Amino acid sequence: MRFLIAAAPAVPDGTAGRSVAAVFLVFLAILLIYFAIMATKLRRLERDLGDITELLDERERGAAEQAAAQPEQVSAETASR
Repeated sequence: MRFLIAAAPAVPDGTAGRSVAAVFLVFLAILLIYFAIMATKLRRLERDLGDITELLDERERGAAEQAAAQPEQVSAETASR
């Protein structure tokens, strides 16, 4: 029995083998299309995340500059009194 299994091909020759190969190629094509779509979405997400990071950095710099300028205004007001 072991020899019979070893001698039999995994995919029979003829139209069945071609059908299995065709189905495998279609599956591979769908998988590659899926990966391409996911890569595009990931690239867009990374770009958007970079934009958000830049906006947050600008907001933090603006808040730091405003906080640094505020004590100067307070000290100028107290000096004029």
